[in-house]
Amino acid sequence: MASAPAGALALGAAGAGFGLLTLAEARSSPGESFGGTSWAGAVAELAAGWSLITAGVAESWRRPASRAGLLLAGAGAGWFFTEWNNPGLGSPAAFTFGLIVAALAAPLVAHAALAYPAGRLGSRLDLGVVLFGYAGAGLVLGLLPALFFDPGRQGCGLCPANLVLVRSVPGLAGGLQRAGLVLGLAWAAGLAAAGAVRLARASPPLRRVVWPVLAPAGGYLLLAGADFAHSLPRGTLGNDPVDYRLWLGQAALLVLMAAGVAWAWVRDRRTRSAVVGLVIDAAQSAPPGGLRDVLAEMLADPDLKLAYPVGEPPRPVRADGQPADIEPGPGRQVTPLVRSGRTVALLRHRAGLLDDPGLVSEVAAAARLGMENERLHAEVLAQLDDLRAAQARIVAAGDAERRRLERDLHDGAQQQLVALSLALRLTRPQPSSAPAPRLTGLIDQADRELRLAIGELRELAHGIYPAVLAEEGLAAAVEAFTENSPVPVTLGHLTQQRLPPPVEAAGYFFIAEAAHLAAQAGATGVTVDTEQAGDRLIVRITTDGSSGNELEAGLSDVADRVGALGGKLRVEGIAGATITIWAEISCAL
Repeated sequence: MASAPAGALALGAAGAGFGLLTLAEARSSPGESFGGTSWAGAVAELAAGWSLITAGVAESWRRPASRAGLLLAGAGAGWFFTEWNNPGLGSPAAFTFGLIVAALAAPLVAHAALAYPAGRLGSRLDLGVVLFGYAGAGLVLGLLPALFFDPGRQGCGLCPANLVLVRSVPGLAGGLQRAGLVLGLAWAAGLAAAGAVRLARASPPLRRVVWPVLAPAGGYLLLAGADFAHSLPRGTLGNDPVDYRLWLGQAALLVLMAAGVAWAWVRDRRTRSAVVGLVIDAAQSAPPGGLRDVLAEMLADPDLKLAYPVGEPPRPVRADGQPADIEPGPGRQVTPLVRSGRTVALLRHRAGLLDDPGLVSEVAAAARLGMENERLHAEVLAQLDDLRAAQARIVAAGDAERRRLERDLHDGAQQQLVALSLALRLTRPQPSSAPAPRLTGLIDQADRELRLAIGELRELAHGIYPAVLAEEGLAAAVEAFTENSPVPVTLGHLTQQRLPPPVEAAGYFFIAEAAHLAAQAGATGVTVDTEQAGDRLIVRITTDGSSGNELEAGLSDVADRVGALGGKLRVEGIAGATITIWAEISCAL
């Protein structure tokens, strides 16, 4: 991209020098020139060429990625080609150059206009008609007749030698020139029509940008076609009074075309000023995400969406860090806002709204600081969400492992102990057999110890993950917990609705841990209430305030579990007679 402005600057310097050289040659032999006949002609010649060259150089500096500037500068240089088809030139090389390229200005101007502002032709129709113009002007009206034109033998005794002469065939040279003039009428009209079609098909934002360039270019092509029609009777291009007036009109239209490019710059600056004002207002008052509202108002698209690519690989998120639906849909398209080769934001907007590349660049430039701030804010929030999701997965994996251990203990070790207890009972001596008091006592003792082990094992399995929690839900598990709670539990309202397993597990272990901590702190009892409010489970535990600080400090593990699920924990009344512990757990998993 850096080569584009450098190339345009070099072409601009060369074009400016080429214009001065062209005018000097024209004034040295004014009889067959346009600009050399008067000072008005000289001013018109330089004004038309230099204005396009200047516009092209400036456009390349503004948009290095676009070739529009190079095309404009090339069209400005091509404007001077006509003057080199001058028999009064003393140089055979210069005269031969003029024979070949004299008619190329029109297709060069049309190419630059049709490719503006992106720097590339937008359709096969445009490409085809531009190639037709280049072939008609450069080959049929330029190179091919020159191959058979011998100035000395065909009535131009003052002309220098033709360096590309292959064979002197006057009839063929004249016929090719007439054919080139007829084709010139066709391709000039075709190029003008292609510009009209582009205007008709353009979206309103793009039409506002291109019409100040396409309209003068279309007028220029029509005057070029009129010149071809005027030249047909004599069979060659000339510079009679009619040709001269048509040439002056073409020069004026090229100046207007360059002014149309400059007007786009003025519009872009006004757009940037408007965006800057809105962004500043938003920065002073709007929260993160307010930039979307600013751009929606400024671009008159209330459904506009703004997203920021974060992460690796990049994924689109909103200003609040949540995933953004930024895919194009019916009547919607996505435009990346790029600064220094990096996409800072993505806009999903009404189709055609940002066809004006100047508007896109000015919006990106003016809102750069606000977008960077929001992007960084969104990236932090997205990373926080990723961390919470990772924590939630860890909690879910831990709960799954708890359930597996509970099943293994219940179905494995506990069942084996039960089977062993049953086997011991079967070994007890039958009443009909001889009594063995010592053996009977040992069996009874072993049976009692096995029953105690089975009870402890059941209690351990229940503490790891109570089976009733997975089978019947939170309310049933809390009711079952009260039977073996280390502190008396009074049940208030319990939600009976089933919730996602991680949410139920977090609520249950919060209640169990709080009850154990309350018992260790010397509390005389706790009261438990649960309810579902929207997408959140709210658990409230109330106990006496005998040792609130110790109770709060011991809940750190539970707070981590609740926080991993997007919830929060708070404690009220530390210094009062009662302590209330609130847990809010998100159910939107």
